[in-house]
Amino acid sequence: MTVLRYNHAELDEDTAENLATGVTKLPYTVEARPPRDEDTPSKLQNLADGVLEYQTKYLGLKNTSPTIAYEIRRTTPGKLQFQYAAPTKRLERKIRTHLTNDTPHVELKEGVNGLPIREEDTVGGGLLTAGRTDWYPLKTSFDQPPVDSVVAALHRHAMQNTRFVIQILFRPVIGQPLRRYYWRKRAYQRIGHLRREKEKLWGSRPPTPREKKQADAIENKAGSPRFHVSIRLLIINAAEYTPSRVKEISGAFNTYENPETGQYLNATTVTPFRRSQILSFAQAVQRREFQGWSQKFQATKDELSALLSLPNRKQDNIQNAQP
Repeated sequence: MTVLRYNHAELDEDTAENLATGVTKLPYTVEARPPRDEDTPSKLQNLADGVLEYQTKYLGLKNTSPTIAYEIRRTTPGKLQFQYAAPTKRLERKIRTHLTNDTPHVELKEGVNGLPIREEDTVGGGLLTAGRTDWYPLKTSFDQPPVDSVVAALHRHAMQNTRFVIQILFRPVIGQPLRRYYWRKRAYQRIGHLRREKEKLWGSRPPTPREKKQADAIENKAGSPRFHVSIRLLIINAAEYTPSRVKEISGAFNTYENPETGQYLNATTVTPFRRSQILSFAQAVQRREFQGWSQKFQATKDELSALLSLPNRKQDNIQNAQP
């Protein structure tokens, strides 16, 4: 039977070496080790506020703001790491400063570049993006860091022969004034629809409390600074089980679903018609760049600070800070 789509690709020696050691757009990395016996905040608000830098060129038409990455890596079943990557040493220092402000007893070390890949491994993956139009916000109120759900899915006994890189890329929304104008215009059109009376067969009805809350949430998001966000799941050495691994990991992100707005993160497995496109997906993850495989969506600082959280969970494969 002819295979119409591929969900994984096997690596030869040269490709594996390139993915393991190739050049990245964000070479300055910071590994964050959460404290073992102290609580971490549910959101990294200082970090999301502090790395917001607007940069444009061509009279404000092109967005040249710096991209930053947050990665959760399981290189072996017994080693789970959390790291941030920046394009400049100056931004790396800012990340270190704001991580310490958010979590005073975090241990910061130099992170790693490249992917945990060897010859004859297979690679595949998936993408997470907003399930509804992205003017609806994700859940932002949590008692515990929402990343705890993701970490729990990556415990040492889960999917033992598989390595993972979960990558969240983000940069401020700026430039492209026409796109930003139409995004806001459509958002406010939706707000107007939610707040006005709805015509029925017999008369009309006022907006429901849920519709009013949705309108308020969209208005707050449309009027706030926002980031373009891309979430990628790189699955290594799962071969034909790659789609199953994508489902297992993406299910852990259900904690971000917002019951008031109905917003959630929808998973898509990378299944192109050519195996070479899977390799280009892996290369985009290795280079930490938006180009190509991204399915980006817009998120506020509150939404982003929840996505960037560090775990507050005792788990034997987490690399914790040394006392």
